[in-house]
Amino acid sequence: MLLVLADKDPYDLAALRSGLSAPDREIVEVRDGGNVVTLAHARGPDVVVVAASVGQMGGFAVSYELKTMADQGKIKDPLVIVLLERSADAWLAGWSRCDAWRVKPADPAEIDEIIHDQLGARFS
Repeated sequence: MLLVLADKDPYDLAALRSGLSAPDREIVEVRDGGNVVTLAHARGPDVVVVAASVGQMGGFAVSYELKTMADQGKIKDPLVIVLLERSADAWLAGWSRCDAWRVKPADPAEIDEIIHDQLGARFS
């Protein structure tokens, strides 16, 4: 499973990587939203965990772009989890078409549970 972690905060990236690492997962870290879209074209990640404030192309735009490209058949549809700075931005998460969202700091165990639940539902 290819898992992309996108956040500009190195401490948040390290915490997520530590909590989400598993033998069956390849984890790629990026610090800009545009790099997530590039990776989606090149490698087709299974899961994208992206911070809302990841860079010039923020997490909401990344999620919306990935879901739109998947609808158009340009990429496979990744599971997208957006990490919000504040719960008041939940409406933006809905606009972004993400599969799930959580407020930072995200609990890696909770993110892992979302991954298992959502991917299991997709393949059952």
